[in-house]
Amino acid sequence: MHAQRGFTLLETLLALAIALPLGFALLAIVGGGLRAATSAASAGASADAIAALVERLDAEAHSAAAIFTPQSDVLGAPNCDASGVCRELDFFTRDAKSVPHFWAYRYDAATKILTRYVYDDLIASGPVNVRPYGSRLSNVTAFGAKRILVSQLLIPALGGYVANDVIVPFGYPGVAGGNALVSVDVRNAALHLRHELVPRLAATGFSIVVGTYVPNAPPPSPAPASAGILRPYYAYIEWKIGPCVDAPKAATPGCGLNGDFSGLAAEQDGADAGPGGTLTAPADSRIPIADVCRSFSRANSTAVPLASWRDAGGNSYVQIGDANLGVSEWWSLSSDGDYLAPQLPMRAPSKSNPSALGPTVIESPGTSYDTSYWLSC
Repeated sequence: MHAQRGFTLLETLLALAIALPLGFALLAIVGGGLRAATSAASAGASADAIAALVERLDAEAHSAAAIFTPQSDVLGAPNCDASGVCRELDFFTRDAKSVPHFWAYRYDAATKILTRYVYDDLIASGPVNVRPYGSRLSNVTAFGAKRILVSQLLIPALGGYVANDVIVPFGYPGVAGGNALVSVDVRNAALHLRHELVPRLAATGFSIVVGTYVPNAPPPSPAPASAGILRPYYAYIEWKIGPCVDAPKAATPGCGLNGDFSGLAAEQDGADAGPGGTLTAPADSRIPIADVCRSFSRANSTAVPLASWRDAGGNSYVQIGDANLGVSEWWSLSSDGDYLAPQLPMRAPSKSNPSALGPTVIESPGTSYDTSYWLSC
């Protein structure tokens, strides 16, 4: 029987000297691959988050009547910088019962978090009942929104013609629809996207180009001062009276404290039409009264609220916009029924020179009155 020879200590050490570096090299390769895969998966998730946000903004824009960038965000802080880039973007719409709905995306640069808020109404002092709603997006390194008028865009198809701006006021401070764009710029460590948003009531590109572009046509002459078309308007007043109006609901007995809603049940809601006046449209007005009229029942969904402006001569006007036709016009509030050609520039009323048709909200403990103005049919 032959004896079997084993490995010597020297042979074992040589084998280990060869195998160990190879093993460590293989471990480094496998570890690097795992880290790369983890990093790629994280970057992919971050990129998907930004892409999903932009898709959601686009979908919500198409369901909104107006997209706007307020001067103050929902928490009361200044919103926009000197260049017009804002860190909060707001949306507005009304449901089938004419109830307003507002929501906003607010970016906090310190925490790099983009939060979605909803609020019930917008008054002169700011949003009403602001609350976070929906998931927050973290690790956002930049977010900005800027409103751009269509007249500021270079559209090659128009051959140098400047498209008309369409502004449709909705009776809230700073909230207007029309054909203006909102450019949104958002990024994180994985992806940078820039996207333009338009509300659902914006005039289409076809109506902007075809409805306003007349090749080689001179600008129209001002309408004769006595050739206006009279259009009536009235004040629509919504009121609410009760023990819980403008009262902190969580701290007032009967307004929801400990499940007691007796005070809320005692609230009275109502509406009424107040005295109005007469607007004077240009003689060559293109906007049918049916597109902007509102019955006393407020059942006509095509109506737009009114808010007056003043021209350089101090005369009052209302800007009437028709998103279906892609046009807007200045209608005069002259007391004698004559249409006066506006003297540019047009400007919003100030406290010293108030608006004749400015929406008003009067609130005090137990009462709330909200007045807006509408064209009547």
